Amino acid sequence: MEFTRIYSIHDQAVTFEFAATISEAINTHVIALQKYIESHPFEGFIESVPAYSSLTIYFSNKIESKNVIDIVKIYNEQLTIDTHQQLTDIITIPVCYDLGEDLQSVSDELNIQKEEIVHLHSSSVYRVYMIGFTPGFPYMGVLPKELELPRKKIPSLHIHAGSVAIAGKQTGIYPTDSPGGWNIIGKTPIDMYNPDRNPRYHLRAGDRVKFQPISTKEFDQYK
Repeated sequence: MEFTRIYSIHDQAVTFEFAATISEAINTHVIALQKYIESHPFEGFIESVPAYSSLTIYFSNKIESKNVIDIVKIYNEQLTIDTHQQLTDIITIPVCYDLGEDLQSVSDELNIQKEEIVHLHSSSVYRVYMIGFTPGFPYMGVLPKELELPRKKIPSLHIHAGSVAIAGKQTGIYPTDSPGGWNIIGKTPIDMYNPDRNPRYHLRAGDRVKFQPISTKEFDQYK
């Protein structure tokens, strides 16, 4: 798989882009390249951050960006991917949909009963395409077409940690209290981000996730 665009975001970071679309195959390649680079670090390498269809490489002043580009091009040519080895175990995330503060408005906008929204959302297996926005926020997809709807026109100033949300073709989980514009359809008791834990994030890019509906009583029992 070849790069479609290579560009610097500052003097010590270069982004390698494969496409401008959401694709599981492309994202699989991105994560495989990330792991390959991290297992074969070059002098000056600091970190690699995957996105949907691109990989950003951060490096120190021990190496110039043109040399980083040359090295990553070689690594990409050497990369071979066994798609069967790329599959991960499915991680189950419990969700209390009764705590979804926007569930009724989503039901009204989509003209779908709340019970059907829960069924559709919890019946799919989602891929974690990237972690971003805030530490530990997983961008997951792809949503069933029936659940696709835009972000809120007016973002919420305060969304509680653990809120499970949908927007466009994606679903995600707010790991900390924060503002946000996605539609909240449930809440998980799972701690998605803990800076004192190793690893800090509950999910990582490439994971596969399935949501398990739970009652408010079951939710409280996690506390």
